[in-house]
Amino acid sequence: MKARLSFVALLTSATTLLFAETGDPAATEIWSPVPAVVMPGTATTAPSDAIVLFDGTSLDAWTSDKGAPAGWTVEDGVLTIKPGSGSIVTKQAFADCQLHLEWRSPAAVTGEGQNRGNSGVYLQNRYEVQILDSYNNPTYVNGQAASVYKQHIPQVNASRAPGEWQTYDIVFSAPRFNNDGTVRTPAYVTVLHNGVLVQDHVEIKGPAAWIGQPKYEKHAFKQPLALQDHGCPVSFRNIWIRELHTRQLLNGRDLTGWYSFLEKSGKNSDPEGNFKVEDGLLHIEGKHFGYVATEESFSNYYLKAVFKWGEHRYAPRETARRDSGILYHFGAAETDVVWPKSIECQVQEEDCGDFWCVGTMVESPHSWKTEWGMKHIPRTANFENPRGEWNVIEIVCNGDQIEHYVNGHLVNSATKACVSSGKILLQSEGAEVFYKSVEIIPY
Repeated sequence: MKARLSFVALLTSATTLLFAETGDPAATEIWSPVPAVVMPGTATTAPSDAIVLFDGTSLDAWTSDKGAPAGWTVEDGVLTIKPGSGSIVTKQAFADCQLHLEWRSPAAVTGEGQNRGNSGVYLQNRYEVQILDSYNNPTYVNGQAASVYKQHIPQVNASRAPGEWQTYDIVFSAPRFNNDGTVRTPAYVTVLHNGVLVQDHVEIKGPAAWIGQPKYEKHAFKQPLALQDHGCPVSFRNIWIRELHTRQLLNGRDLTGWYSFLEKSGKNSDPEGNFKVEDGLLHIEGKHFGYVATEESFSNYYLKAVFKWGEHRYAPRETARRDSGILYHFGAAETDVVWPKSIECQVQEEDCGDFWCVGTMVESPHSWKTEWGMKHIPRTANFENPRGEWNVIEIVCNGDQIEHYVNGHLVNSATKACVSSGKILLQSEGAEVFYKSVEIIPY
């Protein structure tokens, strides 16, 4: 009886404490930022923010792994491997993502083990989630359907019969590398096979290896998706992908999140419209020296900017090479001036990817020189596209390590940066330039 009374007393005490809690409930309410609205898809359509990779009509989003047009067949809304034509890869590259696809092994069963309905989903063109007819088909279990090939066995076999459509829903976190090629953070993957969780945020040990142990090799942060030709006429439909953790810094409508600075008129004073958003693009006229800068500061990130040159140039650089720049690690406490204390990724005709240390310092394995009182590290090669075409600048900031990529090519690297966080600036420097997008992903 005493024990029962003690329990009742404890319960009564806990209930009293629950209802005796005082304070303002609004103190724990968060109202902003409001999550973006995404319209979910249906059984046959993608969510509103997804990139559709195959809609049943064409292979426009794909190319062969040899760079030629994709050689697989499209018929009645279905994409089917043409054995011997080679694997296909997306034209677009991806990092962290959510992938949905539907696949079907042939109804007529031929072969056994690994020779039965074999294909594969290659995340970043190297990390494989196996596709295989694993319905009553014994094989090594780390190579059956929904395995991370030769690395992780699926928790269960959720395979449907041959000839029936199956689904993969995959959540992938891309690996992060240090400048020296060592792994900062490995890749992880979660897989649902026909709606059943079979891989639960497992660590990927490296690229798929048929023989031997997987081993990471450093690669660019974003890489294409690939579907494998393994000699079996496996079919696909309804393929879409959502980029995760990607934040668009340009909204295509206005300069929300940015402020302007011009040498002659100062902060947020742009009477002639040197910076404007038109047709979804940031148009920097270039007539006046200055920049647009993010209001927010960032550290440890992957930055991707897509730009192209305009035609106009202005004094005193009306005959010089077109010039701009992406400046980063501009401290919040620093003063706005035309060339503020920061690190610059040069955006200039034939010099894209150069380092300029504006009141800062980095170390680099590449040759460098001092110009205008600043350390200048030229890019190792020129990969800029012809004028009028879009170019992609990628900047990886990893603590005190930095890398510059131009159109997918690593052109510069540095370590021991004396600053590692700050605002991001897009320069106006005497030349007309357009930015189609600026996106950032935590690194």
